[in-house]
Amino acid sequence: MPEPTVESLLSAEPSSDDRALAAQTAPLLLFDAREPFLPSAVGYTVFRADSPSPSFPRPISLTAPGRPAAALAIEYAIWWDWDIGHLYELEHAWVYLDDAGQVVEAEASWHGGYHVMRTDGDIPFRDGRICLLSEPGKHAFAPCKRWFETRRAETLEACAHPGQGGVWITPLFEAHIHDKTPAADSAVQAYLARSAFAPAYEFTQPFQIAEQHLVAWPRLFEWIPRRVAGWVRRLSEQTG
Repeated sequence: MPEPTVESLLSAEPSSDDRALAAQTAPLLLFDAREPFLPSAVGYTVFRADSPSPSFPRPISLTAPGRPAAALAIEYAIWWDWDIGHLYELEHAWVYLDDAGQVVEAEASWHGGYHVMRTDGDIPFRDGRICLLSEPGKHAFAPCKRWFETRRAETLEACAHPGQGGVWITPLFEAHIHDKTPAADSAVQAYLARSAFAPAYEFTQPFQIAEQHLVAWPRLFEWIPRRVAGWVRRLSEQTG
C-alpha cells in the first residue's frame, strides 16, 4: 500500500461546489509565534438540514435560540500530525450561514467540548474571515487571547514536557487505530521531545484554510488510521 502522504490525499480531492463554498467561508487561524505544528489537511462537511456530526460527538442544528436561522452549516475537521502531547490532532470549527450567505454563528472545539466563538457578543473577523486563535501546542480554539489564561499553567507544562499522550486514540478512532503500544508511545515521546517550546502568547503565525487543504470528511476519515500507522512505522524504524 502506498505511503499515506498528505500530498496524495489532497491532490486526489476533486473540485466541487461544496469544496469551493467551504474554502470561501473557512476561518483564518492564528497560531502562537513559537507554535511548531500547523494543520496539514481539513475535512469538510456541508449540512443543509439538522444532522449528527460525522466527526464530533454533537448534533448540528440550523436553528438555535438567540440567533437567526441558518440555511446551512459547514464543519471543518482540522487535522495535524502532531499535538504537543501526542501523535495526531483533530480539532473542529463550525460556520453557520443564512440564505444570503452571511455568517450568523461560529463555533469551535475546546478540549473535547465546543463553544460559540464570540467575544463581547461579537464573532471575531479579520479581512472578512472568521478569525480564531489556537492554543499553543494544544490547538483548542478561542475568539480572543484571554480565554487561554485559565489554562496557562497546564499549557506551559505540556509544551515543556511533550509527548505524554503517546499515540492518541479518541472514541471516533478506537475501532480503527491499532498502533498504540508501549514501544510506540515511547517512540512518539522521544520524537516530540525536540519540539518543546515556551509559548509567547503572541498570535502572529497565520494559517488560512484554503481549497487546497480541503478534503471531504469521509476520505479524511479513511486516511487518518493509515497516516497514524505510517508514522508509528517510521518512528519504530528510526528507534529500532
